[in-house]
Amino acid sequence: MSKPSPKLVMMRFDPRGGWVKPSEEEFHVQGSDLPARAATAVVETPAKSSAESLTELGDSILDVFNTLKIEDPRLQVWGQVNSTIRRMSDKLTEQQLLEDRLISIRAEIEGLRSLAAEMVGSAYQNEVDVHATSKVRVQVAESLNKKITKALKG
Repeated sequence: MSKPSPKLVMMRFDPRGGWVKPSEEEFHVQGSDLPARAATAVVETPAKSSAESLTELGDSILDVFNTLKIEDPRLQVWGQVNSTIRRMSDKLTEQQLLEDRLISIRAEIEGLRSLAAEMVGSAYQNEVDVHATSKVRVQVAESLNKKITKALKG
């Protein structure tokens, strides 16, 4: 029988020893455990909008780095990353609202076009009816004119 292929493992870099295979030991970061938000951001539901997902991702990144408790002012950049992601999330939300509004406005415009076309058709039919009535009135007046003129001459 053939030998099953060995399981692939991801190597990790140890600054003291270079690349090493991962051990089975668990590491615990001092302080509180990772926030629940960081764990839930990894499992993203398809129902969430991309803006909400971005916001949660930014918050998770910030939470993860804040729990490491390293006092180095250069690490404040993660707060700026989170802030930028939040602004992008806000803009994506705004874009979605504008796109929804544009769809609504297009539907309103289409409705107004249909209404205008109906009104023009109705106005045209009214003009045709008025013209037909005027034509009959002219014929009646012409007929009366001939009869009255004959009667007055005769």
